[in-house]
Amino acid sequence: MARAASLRPRVPWFVSFLLMRLAWALLTLFIFLTVVFFFMQVWVPYSWATQFLQGGQSAFEGAREAAGLDRPLMERYADFMLGLAGGDLGTSFSGAPVAESLTEALPVTLTVFIAGSVIGWVVGEQLGRLGSWSRWRITGSAISVIGVFSATVFPPFLVFFLVSWFRQPLLDARAAMGLPVDSLELWRGMFTGEAGALTPGDVRWLIALGLSAALAVGLVVRSYGRRHQLPLVEGLALPAMLAGVGVGIWLAGLGQHALDLLYRVDMGATTGRGTPALALFGIVLISFGQVMLLMRVGMEAERSEDYVLTARAKGLTERAVRDRHVARNVMAPVLAGSFLTFPTVLAGMIIVEYELQMQGLSSVLFYAIEFQDIPVIMGVMVVLGLMGVGFRLVTDVTIAALDPRQRRGRA
Repeated sequence: MARAASLRPRVPWFVSFLLMRLAWALLTLFIFLTVVFFFMQVWVPYSWATQFLQGGQSAFEGAREAAGLDRPLMERYADFMLGLAGGDLGTSFSGAPVAESLTEALPVTLTVFIAGSVIGWVVGEQLGRLGSWSRWRITGSAISVIGVFSATVFPPFLVFFLVSWFRQPLLDARAAMGLPVDSLELWRGMFTGEAGALTPGDVRWLIALGLSAALAVGLVVRSYGRRHQLPLVEGLALPAMLAGVGVGIWLAGLGQHALDLLYRVDMGATTGRGTPALALFGIVLISFGQVMLLMRVGMEAERSEDYVLTARAKGLTERAVRDRHVARNVMAPVLAGSFLTFPTVLAGMIIVEYELQMQGLSSVLFYAIEFQDIPVIMGVMVVLGLMGVGFRLVTDVTIAALDPRQRRGRA
């Protein structure tokens, strides 16, 4: 019996671990969307209903029927969940499909949030290492001050700072790169109906997917370089991948279009407002401080452990002790703590994105709240929930890869 059990093919730990975490993530997402749905349907006041009442009871009943609010609550809930399972996010109160509005806004948010969060995490992790292992106290103190500022900055103040100090340099850089002042010159083919003319939405998706792929590959190569003590590979992995995406977009003949969209998402917006480049920088400033503080506290707590003294006694350099031993032991709790900062970074991203007139998910959300367009609000909540689930899955798998104790006996 034992021999037969031993001959069974074992499922790789990665597959079983990921399936288990995915099941928990889907259950969490289901509970989250259920709570949000009933909150929106039951407790949100409909101030627009009084306007229809002024036009008569028939106008009010017609509005309720058009919005689907005349049906039983559980029937609406079942329709929402079944539609969601089939990829249908419903129709807004204006009559447009919710998926269309989200598809137009999503690449802007993905570009800013994913790229900004990843770059911020890398910067915070590296500064945390340097600050905790620096021989000069003034260096550690300066890094701590910067980290505290990043972790506590007020997003509207950050927007004011970015626009006040970086708007004119962006305008000067735009002119230096030869970009036309009027964006319509770049996108004229779209308006004249030329065959094969790309829309800004197409280029936004290309930028978002390219950046996401470059960051994912860059992080893997960076981890490989660190594990095999290749400092040049570790340091150049992310910059090289990002530069490769930029070169690829430029060789495809879309360089000026991509640069124009990094300056302004909406052609009607003033350059310096609605600028993903500023928003990306803002998210980096918001996110790196909390990671840096977690990394620094963890590494300082590990410095007095016996294995550190043993590593030094073996003649290892301080950098090897820091990176190969202490930082590796600290990485798992820092990753777990970083997930707790996800709501803070997400809230900061929504404020920064909205204040910079980015026309991303935050703009869609605020407009929907203003007009009480419940289907659109629910669609945005679905997207934000999926982003949270994805971030959680990546965090859990990374922690399990770093620390075998996390997966032993659970896979």
